[in-house]
Amino acid sequence: MTMYGLGADIPVGPARTPAPTTKIDRTQILDPREYYRDPLACPDWPVVGPNQGYDGQRGRAGAEARLQAIGLYLNRGEGALRAPTDDEREQVFAATFRRSGSVWYYMGINNLSPLGMMVESDAQLMAEACHLRGYLRKLDVQEKAAAEDAEARRKNEARRTLDEYRRTVADQIAEIESLNEAVARHKQAMEDEAAVPRQYGLRQRLDANYRAAVNAAHTLGLGVPDAPAGI
Repeated sequence: MTMYGLGADIPVGPARTPAPTTKIDRTQILDPREYYRDPLACPDWPVVGPNQGYDGQRGRAGAEARLQAIGLYLNRGEGALRAPTDDEREQVFAATFRRSGSVWYYMGINNLSPLGMMVESDAQLMAEACHLRGYLRKLDVQEKAAAEDAEARRKNEARRTLDEYRRTVADQIAEIESLNEAVARHKQAMEDEAAVPRQYGLRQRLDANYRAAVNAAHTLGLGVPDAPAGI
């Protein structure tokens, strides 16, 4: 048995390589700005190649979910994701692609193909990730343009409303003032018309009240009150 005392040599175990703290996001190896100079030229997603199909979620949510799924596969291993540097992008590109052929023409990516069969799967996913990022970029541009158009329409409508008010307000005020006398006459006529049945009803009630008072005076043996004038 080997005994280790103070100052004795302690055997050194095998060296352990620390886990990386970061790793490059391999979905960003291909830059959509290179393949879709005009953001609106990027084909809508999903697009499928020969003998392929797609029946999943579409639009922005579907594209983001697909990009996340590709990232989970391409970015296996430990470490926080970060964008690749230019040198890192070139290294991965050189090991994965060659600038010939157009196997991804249906995604709008031309003059690009896998370097070989060993990297064909990763190359396909990187190309798809490029298309997805290009499609999301296209949606951003379209949504921004739609929002700007909506804001422009809103301001144009507000401008028309304000201009219309400024153009017509003086004439409207003048017309209102010109009708003041007619409105007053109409109001007086309505009041006069309402006065006739009102007065008739008051006369009827006053007459009934007088007759009741006369009967009450007779009952009490008192003098009869004078009849009200005007009825």
